[in-house]
Amino acid sequence: MASRTQNITVDVGADYVANVVAYANGSTTTVLNLTNHTANAAIKRGYYHSNTSATFNVWIQDASAGIINIHLNAANTNTMTPGNYVYDVIVLNSSTSHRTRVIEGIATVTAGVAK
Repeated sequence: MASRTQNITVDVGADYVANVVAYANGSTTTVLNLTNHTANAAIKRGYYHSNTSATFNVWIQDASAGIINIHLNAANTNTMTPGNYVYDVIVLNSSTSHRTRVIEGIATVTAGVAK
């Protein structure tokens, strides 16, 4: 299954929350039923960096609608340096142990004044 690309902007020192939709087989209209799935997401400086810059809190909000909630709290974003990162969201089918990347993209981390 091909993943979709969605770029995001994360503000340093602020919470980041988004709902993403998992689509079946790269479709833009047919959602992936996430019953019996778990999900995780991470953000790194680059694809080949060994260290994860932050790990999203992730939960499946609506399995039948394919909706996944991803969240970075202010404590996580406060440790990040402004710049471009990469991120992705992976789902695991607990029945088959099949892993699928459902969304990926560039995460632009921006600096702020107030914290």
